[in-house]
This record gives sequence, structure tokens and C-alpha cells, in this order.
Amino acid sequence: MKLNEFFNVPIDPLKEPDPHHNHVSADEKERMANEVFWFILDNDSLHKEFVLPFVKDLKHLISSPNYDKERFTKYWSPMVSKGCNLFYKKEKLKKDPKNLFDQEFKDGICKKLTEKFIEEIRNDYYQIGDHKL
Repeated sequence: MKLNEFFNVPIDPLKEPDPHHNHVSADEKERMANEVFWFILDNDSLHKEFVLPFVKDLKHLISSPNYDKERFTKYWSPMVSKGCNLFYKKEKLKKDPKNLFDQEFKDGICKKLTEKFIEEIRNDYYQIGDHKL
């Protein structure tokens, strides 16, 4: 028995795919942003790979008189990109990752990470797991 016979729904092989199949609603993006943010926060290996090498540079950047929050925020970008990819694979998401994790989405997570860690880095209290830097 074929699936279309089982469900009593005719299948048209010439039918165009639904253009909204990969559409991501604003609510879904916001929920996904929170999940990815917490996934990145909890992933110590991401922090070790991407943040530890430049945490002293960030400290120096923050204390400089020409401190630019946007420049500071861009330091998180490689970690956020990899975190999004890892999250996509872990959760086995079906939608196109380019639609789920566009640049605006990634920039928003970078800003959240900046807000979360700026004072910790400024005060030399950036911590990964039980290891304080």
C-alpha cells in the first residue's frame, strides 16, 4: 500500500513546494535565540576554543579610552557561528540554517554575550565551569 492510499490524500508530483516551508516566525526566532544563547553559555568547549585566546585582548579593549562596544561585540561572532551550527546538529532541526540563523540573529546573540560578560571581563572574573580566569 502506498502512503497516499493509506492517508487517502492524493500526491501531486508536479506540485510546487510550499514557499513558506522554511519561513521562521518572529516568535520562533526569539525562542530559538534564547535556546542558542543558553546552549552557547553552557558549552565550555566553545568558550575554551574561542574566548580564552582573546580574553586578555578584550580586557585591554574594555579599559582603553577608545572603547567601542560594537568592536567588542564582534569578537563573539566566530563562537556564535559555531554554536549555531552545533545547536542545529544537536537539535536535528529541519529548516534551512540560513533562514534560522541569519546575520541579524547572530548579531543579537553577540550583543547578549557582550552584556552578559562585559563586567566579568572588566573585573577579571570571567569564569568557565569551575575555572576562574
